[in-house]
Amino acid sequence: MSPPGTAIPTDRPGRHALVTKVWVLSGLVALADFVFGAVFVTVMGGSGLSASLIGGLLAGTSVTSLVLEAPSGAWGDRYGHKRLVVLGLALWGAGFLLFARSTTAFAFGAAIVLWASGLALYSGAAQSLLINTLNASGDEHRGTGAIRGAETVRWSAAALGACLVAAGAWVVDTRTSITFAGIVLVCAAVWVAAGWPESPKGGGLTLWRSLASGYRLVLSRECRPLLFFSVLAAIDLGVIILTWQPAALAAGGLTTRWLGLVLLVLSVAAAAGAAATRWTARADPALLLGALLLGLNLALLCGYWGGVGTGIAYLGAEFCVGAALTSLAVWGQQVFPDALRATATSVLGTATGITIALTHGVMGALWDRLGLTPAVTLVAALLGACALAAGLTRPRAGGAA
Repeated sequence: MSPPGTAIPTDRPGRHALVTKVWVLSGLVALADFVFGAVFVTVMGGSGLSASLIGGLLAGTSVTSLVLEAPSGAWGDRYGHKRLVVLGLALWGAGFLLFARSTTAFAFGAAIVLWASGLALYSGAAQSLLINTLNASGDEHRGTGAIRGAETVRWSAAALGACLVAAGAWVVDTRTSITFAGIVLVCAAVWVAAGWPESPKGGGLTLWRSLASGYRLVLSRECRPLLFFSVLAAIDLGVIILTWQPAALAAGGLTTRWLGLVLLVLSVAAAAGAAATRWTARADPALLLGALLLGLNLALLCGYWGGVGTGIAYLGAEFCVGAALTSLAVWGQQVFPDALRATATSVLGTATGITIALTHGVMGALWDRLGLTPAVTLVAALLGACALAAGLTRPRAGGAA
């Protein structure tokens, strides 16, 4: 239902165009983020920053996310998601542009704060704008397909980013690549500001009441399974992010110049997983997520045999990651009400962000103590058991994924 006084659009083609706009924006953001993510550590190291200083500066992203992620969702629900999308993209892009010109730790730190702030503001806002607009227009049935399409486009754009990184590594310097990524985000902000509609606003809850309601919703009996599977998927994602590069280099005997091609293949696998969820629409989301995360960790166990086993491990894991994250996104948008959609999404994002950060710390310690392959094998076995147990108990799901 739309809030009192909210005009319900009657231009159906315009609403369909909004779905396409969100898909295009998802692709642009993923492309820019991917190009930046592939080279930014190299830029910092090449400027003379030590590994410990780089790690300390990057830790600032977690702090910034914790401070802004959940409140930003409440701001969007009260004042409108379009403003949040525009401001987030502008800050994110400005952070990239400053990063490309930085040579000192202070400058890099300022760029990282801008980047992390923009990411926290943008996170979840575009999808909340889309779903709330569709719901207010009587097009609720289009929401699930719209979210699946956005996730598929996101992973496909990541694959395109991998192509650009792999090809550009031979002809374009890393700072130019980051400048390109920043320009893409700033242009996207201008596009949204000039040509996108605003979503229906929430019911006027104050920031703190909206946040409290969002936390209660995410911790409620209906949403606890969603939270649990989101955290479990975040742990798996953290493991993959930290380990795929050294695993590929060790198993395949590759040089770092080949990592862009490896990342292309993994991104295509994730995009295929996201697209495959169109055939799981009628599945119980808890049972589906249990099966996907079990499959993901069984795939990672194949890395124990090295060589071809490592390739199977990460290809299978990326396919399941794409499917799992898409299913989680659909599930969340189905159970979150319009008035708290961005707030609840941001609260969930805060939980998964903390989880990934903690996973990197724990996996790093296990890697040092046990070695890379034994550490991945141990964690995958434990996570697989958790996924199996959670899937078999089939907690109340609250909607089909």
